Amino acid sequence: MKIIRHLFTLTFLQVTLLANLHSQQPLDLKTALRYTLENHATVQKASIEVAKAQQLVRESLSTGLPQVSASGSIVNNLSVRTSFVPAEFFGGQPGEFAKVQFGTNWNASAGLQLDQMLFDKTWLLGLRATREVTDFYRLVLEKSKEDVVYEVAKLYYQIQLSRTQRGILDANLGQIKGLLTVTDKQFQNGFAKKIDVDRLRVQHSNLETQITNLDLQIQQAEQALKFAMNMPLETAIVLTDTISEAMFDEVNPSMAQPTFQLKPDLLILKKQQELYHLDVERWQAGYFPTLSFFGAYNYEWQANKINEFGNGDFWTDFSQVGLRLNVPIFDGFFKNSKIQTARLNNQQTLQDYNYAKLGLQLRHEAAVTSLQSNQNTLRSVQETRKVAEEVYRVSQSRYREGLAPITELLDAENSMRQAQTNYITTLAQIKLAEIDLLSANGQLVKMAQ
Repeated sequence: MKIIRHLFTLTFLQVTLLANLHSQQPLDLKTALRYTLENHATVQKASIEVAKAQQLVRESLSTGLPQVSASGSIVNNLSVRTSFVPAEFFGGQPGEFAKVQFGTNWNASAGLQLDQMLFDKTWLLGLRATREVTDFYRLVLEKSKEDVVYEVAKLYYQIQLSRTQRGILDANLGQIKGLLTVTDKQFQNGFAKKIDVDRLRVQHSNLETQITNLDLQIQQAEQALKFAMNMPLETAIVLTDTISEAMFDEVNPSMAQPTFQLKPDLLILKKQQELYHLDVERWQAGYFPTLSFFGAYNYEWQANKINEFGNGDFWTDFSQVGLRLNVPIFDGFFKNSKIQTARLNNQQTLQDYNYAKLGLQLRHEAAVTSLQSNQNTLRSVQETRKVAEEVYRVSQSRYREGLAPITELLDAENSMRQAQTNYITTLAQIKLAEIDLLSANGQLVKMAQ
């Protein structure tokens, strides 16, 4: 029965493991970036702002199209208004007044009103400005994409760095475990010291603790990655891109060419300058006269009784057309104040542009320097790793032959592990420097294509 229970438990664990592996969603960097661009709340909100700006263009355009309205009313004059007129109109004495009521008890009217702008320079510039605003929000959308993609890309490779480091620790743990087994048997047979066994057990325990803690860090980092992607946190993922030596044969030299002038951050500030310039022109256009056409047609009914509403004898109509000219003369310097404010805003934006350009130039140069520095470091740590691995191999052989103490072996193991970690870390730093360089030049979104 014990054997059956063990077999059942083992089978259950295998099925569970296979099910978990099958349910995990494989995720390479390109897929992660595409998912982020399609689902991130910041990108979605920026897309909505573009749609809102397009509606703003329609709103601005509508004021220059014909404005047609219809109106109607019916009024019961409960008490017809009385007016005083000279009595001599009705044969009375000069200087006297007679009370006369003009109007009827019931009035009704219906009409159409048409207004059409003929010339308004402010409207023309305002329409142009709203179209520029749409372009502005498109640039904001691109900046939002750059920002979220940058965060996801860095998190992705930081997790892969931790996973690679875990693999190194796991391999070292296997080696220490094998040595511990051999040394423990030698101790039982009187060919090894108890202190050697204890030191290997401490080393084994330390490695297990490091792996456990690193697993927790990886789990937390994966949750942060899913949050940055706006992916449900309960989604099981497995990152498929790995940090390996094959990824770093050569770095494309074109990456070092500065193209940060095309980065959305600068283009947004440039577009703001254009908008403030248009704002100046728009307020200056307010000094020009405006001209519009209007026309109206009305149909009116007047009677003393409501039941005469259908009597055509009491219905009359009238219509009118005309031009309306409005010439601004003095507004208390209101428009002048708006013009000066727009010019000051433009000067502020120019300062922001120059400062942002300088910052991007510095960021570009820092990324290039970091990339070159890590490439130089890679050659050194690569050689150090090979030497450390060879020293550890020799120390293992000497220890098993009884020619070296356990301290020499443990020191060699620590040196090898540190050299391996430094090597993988340098590889990751090169990749992160590439991401920084692409981000500084506004080229990072292309990684998702």
